[in-house]
Amino acid sequence: MQIFNIEINKNNIIFFIAPVAVVIIIIVAILGLRPSPLSSAKIIFWGFEDQEVYRPLFKDFQAAYSYIDIEYVQKSPETYEKELLSAMASGQGPDVFAIKNSWLPRYQDKISPLPAKLMALKTYYDSFVDVAVQDFVADGNIYGIPWCVDTLALYWNKDFFNTVGIAIPPKNWDEFVEDVQKITLKDENGNISRAGAAIGASSNVENATDILSLLMMQSGAKMIESKTRAGFNQETMVKGEQFKPGRDALEFYVNFSNPQYKAYTWNNRMDNSLNSFIQGKAAMIFDYSSAAEKISEQAPYLNFSIAPMPQVKDTNIAITYGNYWGESVWLGSKSPNEAWTFISWMASQNSQKRYLDLVKKPASRRDVVPLQENDPVLGVFAKQSLSARSWYQFDDAAIKEIFIQMIDSVFYSRATFNDAVERAAGQISSLMSEAQNKNK
Repeated sequence: MQIFNIEINKNNIIFFIAPVAVVIIIIVAILGLRPSPLSSAKIIFWGFEDQEVYRPLFKDFQAAYSYIDIEYVQKSPETYEKELLSAMASGQGPDVFAIKNSWLPRYQDKISPLPAKLMALKTYYDSFVDVAVQDFVADGNIYGIPWCVDTLALYWNKDFFNTVGIAIPPKNWDEFVEDVQKITLKDENGNISRAGAAIGASSNVENATDILSLLMMQSGAKMIESKTRAGFNQETMVKGEQFKPGRDALEFYVNFSNPQYKAYTWNNRMDNSLNSFIQGKAAMIFDYSSAAEKISEQAPYLNFSIAPMPQVKDTNIAITYGNYWGESVWLGSKSPNEAWTFISWMASQNSQKRYLDLVKKPASRRDVVPLQENDPVLGVFAKQSLSARSWYQFDDAAIKEIFIQMIDSVFYSRATFNDAVERAAGQISSLMSEAQNKNK
């Protein structure tokens, strides 16, 4: 028995569906719902550059991701970390913030890791220079993406080199010692009137502790044995002979301030190393890419150039020292995916190249390094990013102070080289153990 005989056609479907669609539209309008991922998100970004640097980049990003608004807040590097920790403690931290490459051990529990769906670990490994992986990947997660990687390099005064007949800057430390001896000038009383290089002390040498760390690593020192123990005081075997690379590196560094050393060239009575270079009182200094602009502004006619960091003679692997920032997302962010989307977009090849052209900094991406290698200032730093290294530092400020004390203790003859290194390693080991115990 046929009860219903309804002909199903297009008009019938429209008749039944249309009212349902109207109801859904009304509900969406009332509740203010919008389908993801088009729901709006606002991310707060703390940085150091002038907002004008980011304006064209923000515009292009929001053209691609119109549902993400960016509020930029410029901060001073001098007060940045204090403000950052205070904001996080009060629950008002920025979505996107920068950490130095040595800060991850202290900030890991405050960071929302990069979601794998936005960037796989292998992609990160393949895209960025090795030191970025070393500094920002932990426990299988990515905690930061650097937009640039800076390294120590050698600044040299070409006029001083030309005057003594040296055509090219030193490629290794043996050549460096020889050049220092040729360039250093002293008066009849043995006072230095022109330093061959600014190296050997702590208080008036920019980046003294970074230079010493680099010398230790180049010499073969294992900076840490574990996350609770320093290792740069340990012995190592090379060609059947035992030696202490950390101790030897400290001795090599401090000897340049020893009046009895053949390459004596510096002391604690001299001006700051960067100032001395600008004033034509030092032929060589070690500094980062930012120093180039300062030198050019304050000494526009100084005939200087930038060369790669000297290496140990006959080494097969170059090692340079990285000091840079990486962008991270706060664990308390309400929009972590959108925040990481912005960071990742800024770190893409095209965006990074545009950003670096604006801020004049060296690349962190492998595929951007070749685009900068011919730049007269940034070329050296960009290529050195490939060989950059760093080491695990739970409290970089405390470790810097320990390294300064290590230098000063032998500079002022308060300790032998071996005792100074042993004491510093012990202090850092205690610092690391205390930090690990607090985190348990």
